[in-house]
Amino acid sequence: MQAIARLSRFVGNTFAIWVLLFAALAYYSPEHFKWLRQYIVPLLGLIMFGMGLTLSKDDFREVLHRPRDVLIGVLGQFIIMPSLAWLLTAVLDLPPEVAVGVILVGCCPGAARLPMS
Repeated sequence: MQAIARLSRFVGNTFAIWVLLFAALAYYSPEHFKWLRQYIVPLLGLIMFGMGLTLSKDDFREVLHRPRDVLIGVLGQFIIMPSLAWLLTAVLDLPPEVAVGVILVGCCPGAARLPMS
């Protein structure tokens, strides 16, 4: 059990280095990582499931006790973000094909945008 704890601590402490290393490898040698494309959605689901496992009853109680904050988050995500994306496309006078993409990304929650990046 101590070995797993040490490994977990090591990975946690050096996570940023691993991300940068694999990002550079994927950038300079993408052919080695193309096989991962088919696993993006299941891996994203696994990540979300893992994040969900970290939630406690107190987290849900907090949401119920602070409905105003939840409402602000929902309005920000589903009204303000798409509106700002539309405004950005109008101000920059983007071509329709690009504008649709920008507005679509503005409509998506943060984690859902990952595969689009």
